[in-house]
Amino acid sequence: MLFVLEYIPIALFFIFYLLGDIFLATAVLMLGTVLQIIGLKFMREIITPRHWIVLAVVLIFGAITLLLRDEWFIKIKVSVIYVMIAGFLLVGQMWKKRSPLQLLLGDEIKLPDFAWQRLTYAWVVFTLSLAAVNLYISETMSLDAWVNFKVFGILAATLVFTVFTGAYMFKHHTDTDKDAKDLE
Repeated sequence: MLFVLEYIPIALFFIFYLLGDIFLATAVLMLGTVLQIIGLKFMREIITPRHWIVLAVVLIFGAITLLLRDEWFIKIKVSVIYVMIAGFLLVGQMWKKRSPLQLLLGDEIKLPDFAWQRLTYAWVVFTLSLAAVNLYISETMSLDAWVNFKVFGILAATLVFTVFTGAYMFKHHTDTDKDAKDLE
């Protein structure tokens, strides 16, 4: 259910873009993102900093897009979100001297500190790369190309990167005693 809830706003964005235009899709994305947070609260799920970042940026850049009737703002929203996530990871790593990923997942997944640090920097590079590619596509290609990248390209890239992240975590996983107990 959480997986579905995670992708409802983007799916609605795409559907309403096809049925209407970028401005209708933007309004629906804003509403869908608010409803996503309400749904998470209703289901008593953890709302992560990423959820709050996405909500704030969607509402701010969506409102500017609708008020000015300028699609450029909703197009750069993606890059702003990814730069903010990278910033959150970097600041957390430097400030806490511990990976924010480790703080979020460390109770569930046991990895050596160096592995958490590498994962954090890998995610920083990945999110900054997505931000740069989004800017390039939004500035040089058609609106349709950008929408397809936003909906399908980012999803595919994130899925592939997440699989590689999981493989890296599996390789460096250190809590084998707990794993053996879980299998019993």
